[in-house]
Amino acid sequence: MNSSTIAVRPTVTRLPDITGLGGAVAGLGGGIAMAVVAAIISQGMGGDIWLESKQIAAAVYGTVATEQPGFVFGPVVVGTILHLIVSMFLGAIFGIMSRRVLRLTTEFGVPLFTGLVYGMLIWMVAYFLILPIIDPVLMETYAPTYLVQHIVYGLVTGLLYGWLRPQPYNTDPASNFSGGR
Repeated sequence: MNSSTIAVRPTVTRLPDITGLGGAVAGLGGGIAMAVVAAIISQGMGGDIWLESKQIAAAVYGTVATEQPGFVFGPVVVGTILHLIVSMFLGAIFGIMSRRVLRLTTEFGVPLFTGLVYGMLIWMVAYFLILPIIDPVLMETYAPTYLVQHIVYGLVTGLLYGWLRPQPYNTDPASNFSGGR
């Protein structure tokens, strides 16, 4: 290899090349991790592990969704489905922003850092702007635990996205801006 040859590492694509798909799948994983952490925190605080799913469902059912303790089929299923749909949507946005807008590499811990920042940003927007209007019942969640859940979402989404859609750093600066998935 001479000095004018640039080494470009091949990438392994784990999903079809559909815009937003890698981010949506990563967001689904992040959403599942977030729900597990929410249940663990709730259990640790002596609460109902299904509470947050029911609080999410309150956007559809109203406050009646949280009146019964324990597993209540309708509110838990509706809340969980809504949570996972939003998680996938936000994951798709993360993937599109990372790859197409900011054109970030998936090396050097970049997906973890951007996922962390993204999770905290989602928490701020959700907690201070969206939830007071759309689902005030979910505002009853203790703010620090809600923040921890969003940090977990961001970290897992970033980690999975970097694995699903690797974008190596290339030594040729022009190739770092060649678009992506």
